[in-house]
Amino acid sequence: MGAFGATEQAVLETLAAEVTSAVYKTRQLAREQEQAWLSTAQLQVAETIGRHDERDEMLSAVARLAPLLVGVNLCAFLLWNDDAEAYTGVTLVGRGGHEDPAFADLRLAIGDWSALDAVHVGRQSLTTAHAPDWLRAARTAGCACLRLYPLLASPTRIRGVMLVDLGDAGDGCLEMDNGMANGPGSFAIRREELVQNVARQTAQGLESAYLRAAQQEEAWVNTALLQVAEAVNSLTDLNEILDTIVRLVPLLVGVDAVFILVWDEERQIFQAGPSYGVSTMGRGLVETLEIDRDEFLAMSPQLALDFSLPRLPGAGYYAMRVPGWLETVLSTGTAYNFPLVARGRLVGAKIVGLRRDRLGQTPFSNRRINILNGIAQQAATAVVNNQLYKESSERARMQQELDVAHTIQASFLPDGSPSIPGCSVATYWQAARQVGGDFYDFLPLDDDKWGIAIADVADKGVPAALFMALSRTILRAVAFSHNDPAYVLARANEIIAREARSDLFVTVFYGVWDPATERFTYANAGHNPPLLMQPNGNFQPLLGHGMALGILPEVQMKSHSIALRPGETIIFYTDGVTEALNEDFDEFGLERLQVAARTAARQPAPAIVRQITDNIRDHTGQTAQFDDMTLIILKRLGGKAGAH
Repeated sequence: MGAFGATEQAVLETLAAEVTSAVYKTRQLAREQEQAWLSTAQLQVAETIGRHDERDEMLSAVARLAPLLVGVNLCAFLLWNDDAEAYTGVTLVGRGGHEDPAFADLRLAIGDWSALDAVHVGRQSLTTAHAPDWLRAARTAGCACLRLYPLLASPTRIRGVMLVDLGDAGDGCLEMDNGMANGPGSFAIRREELVQNVARQTAQGLESAYLRAAQQEEAWVNTALLQVAEAVNSLTDLNEILDTIVRLVPLLVGVDAVFILVWDEERQIFQAGPSYGVSTMGRGLVETLEIDRDEFLAMSPQLALDFSLPRLPGAGYYAMRVPGWLETVLSTGTAYNFPLVARGRLVGAKIVGLRRDRLGQTPFSNRRINILNGIAQQAATAVVNNQLYKESSERARMQQELDVAHTIQASFLPDGSPSIPGCSVATYWQAARQVGGDFYDFLPLDDDKWGIAIADVADKGVPAALFMALSRTILRAVAFSHNDPAYVLARANEIIAREARSDLFVTVFYGVWDPATERFTYANAGHNPPLLMQPNGNFQPLLGHGMALGILPEVQMKSHSIALRPGETIIFYTDGVTEALNEDFDEFGLERLQVAARTAARQPAPAIVRQITDNIRDHTGQTAQFDDMTLIILKRLGGKAGAH
């Protein structure tokens, strides 16, 4: 007390202020130097990552840089493999730049290292003082304080782990989770911050590398599939297409053997197509191969489960239970089934065999799976296109045959406007399909008489057309020998019932016009009664009804006769006329037929036909014709019949 006077005190205070200022400036300079060092280090890491596009090269460069920048004893990277569900070693570099070559062979599944498991699950960095045996063997320093940093692509997706050795830290190793390293201090905090930044930048660089690899892989897959598509599209024969495919598969994805199975829908079996990498003995076995669906599904149990789904998945592959014959074919007990699926339907399979040792690895990478599935889809498309082409060719052939049949059937029908004494005649005939069961006929008989028939087979298409030809031939043969319509129909029935070998039958209306007596005599075998139209537009059905021909071996028929006076018209028709439907399922009907005919009652027969058919078309519109349609108009002219 009292040792210093006012002057000394002032000097000391000034000195203290200067010292304080100097300390502050020194600390400020240290902080700036630390920040500059931190920024420089981060920039060096960024530049290092940016110089390498390839993933493993980038991680190796960062692992070499970390000990130099941060002072850690070692830096290592482990990457997570989704397919193998394990971590694989990439690189481990110590302080002296020594890289452990054995580290790349390391595989760590979940459960192999508890510290790694914790980081994998928690997605948070972790410090441990316990080094595993494989790391002790590779360490270059004490390995007393290990720090694990997750390399995150997103908060929930981990790409790998960065591992650093902070050296002998004593209890300080346990304090790292509180932001401390090698004891408390700003430098320790800054170093932790830098290591975290290195991990974060590496994670970002790693994600970019994965994206580049994915883009390159997609481009490569697309190029490979394009090559297959170009080769396939240049061919038309299915065997050539499949042979090209099986030759390209080993080149593109490196499998050892492949062969194609094609499903035969008609025979309900799989038949072997082209193969590659199959022995001569195996090829001989393949060529005789026939597998039913149950046997095929038994070889791929998971496919058997998927087969129960409404639609099969369009992409995927299945491990196979390899029977002895298949092992002989492929020279391996390891095979995979790539189903050929088109429109959710199984049309074949591509069987792939692997002879190389792939223990501890998945059989196919995603890229190879994408290529194999893409090729399988192209093969499936080729199989389906071949089936469609065959069906189209078959339809075209059948269409051509039906067109010929239509021409032949139409030639059976006589001239629709024959010169019948005392009458004007017009007809209309239209089959619902290329061929049909309706027919009409005009038969010039003795004494200037004319037989007139209209008939309808109880079916459509080819069966009806064949039965129509038989019925017409029999009816004409009998009619030219007998004048009584009832006898003609009864006798025709006997022959049809005896000769026909089907369940078909035919309704027939047959009449004979005698110009000498001016009478029309007729009999009806189950057909729609024709309409007699008077000149004033009144209608009278021609009564008399019997059973259709071809049902019973013997039938009773009765002939009826009417006088056909000048101006009167007989309208013969099949049920395709009155039952013609519109879009509302409303039939044309007998009443509309009478209205149409009445409108043209005083016109010639062709005009009456046109009036009726025009009304039918107006009624049905765009609705497809359902039944064969036949119409005959027989109109009595004025004057004596024989004078025509």
